[in-house]
Amino acid sequence: MKKILLLATGGTIASRETAHGLCPALTAEDMGAAIGAEDGAIEVIDLLALDSTNIAPCHWQMIARRIAACRTEYDGFIVTHGTDTMAYTAAALYYMLEQIDRPVILTGSQRPLGVAGSDAESNLRLAYEAACSSFAGVAVAFGGRLIHGNAAKKMYSLADDAFRSIGRPEIDLAAPSAPTAPFRLHAALDERVAVIRLYPGMKPITIDAHIASGYRGIILEGYGLGSVPGDDAEESFLPSLDRAKTRACTIVLTTQCIEGGADITRYEVGVRAAELGALPGGSLPIEALYARLMVLLAETPEGEAVKSIA
Repeated sequence: MKKILLLATGGTIASRETAHGLCPALTAEDMGAAIGAEDGAIEVIDLLALDSTNIAPCHWQMIARRIAACRTEYDGFIVTHGTDTMAYTAAALYYMLEQIDRPVILTGSQRPLGVAGSDAESNLRLAYEAACSSFAGVAVAFGGRLIHGNAAKKMYSLADDAFRSIGRPEIDLAAPSAPTAPFRLHAALDERVAVIRLYPGMKPITIDAHIASGYRGIILEGYGLGSVPGDDAEESFLPSLDRAKTRACTIVLTTQCIEGGADITRYEVGVRAAELGALPGGSLPIEALYARLMVLLAETPEGEAVKSIA
């Protein structure tokens, strides 16, 4: 019998109605009981009791450190979590728990556990199935889908199958892949990372203001394949990118499109940015880029920029 640890962090799945709306109230014990596993198969810990809107990078560190500390004591882990920032937490754990040799499965629900028509029970059972499998890595179990932690994106605010996999196939438990290197915990995060969405008429001074404020990394959601306004624009972003390079501020260009990823080698506006040190975000969703850059910057000396986002 597999030994599973369930870590509860709050979210809709654990909520009950209050005078001010839904608020986490149920415990990890409630989550474990809903799975219906054999006695003793699941141990539980109430780690947090937060609406996922209130989840921050310090909480990612708390979860990652707890899993790393007891990694060899359990066959798998389940993290119950609110849906709104679940993709961010999944991506963070994916990179922080590098090459973990057992399943770490995040799940939650769109309606609280125990209410009529809730999707909580089915998601918990899917998470338990994945946690008991031979899959190794971090994943999201939701709406009948199993998604790699660095590919998950919440696409629908209310639908039961709210999450989709971006840039990677969904997980097939019948064909698991084993780690290719020893496990490594990346506990440090550099939170001096900003995400800026480009829009027509945006001033490049926005980039300069973030650099002046001390940000070490900026993820710029550009147009199409990740393009930003160049020399033919009313105001070119290229001088700001050049100043970012001088200040060792890492610029990552990604796309506002959901599918297809970023490629800054195709158009002149992208190539010029790459020549000034901008990195392509590739097919990673913004949630994964944000977590990945935090991990990389934490391991890059001050005064140096990240050389590759891969």
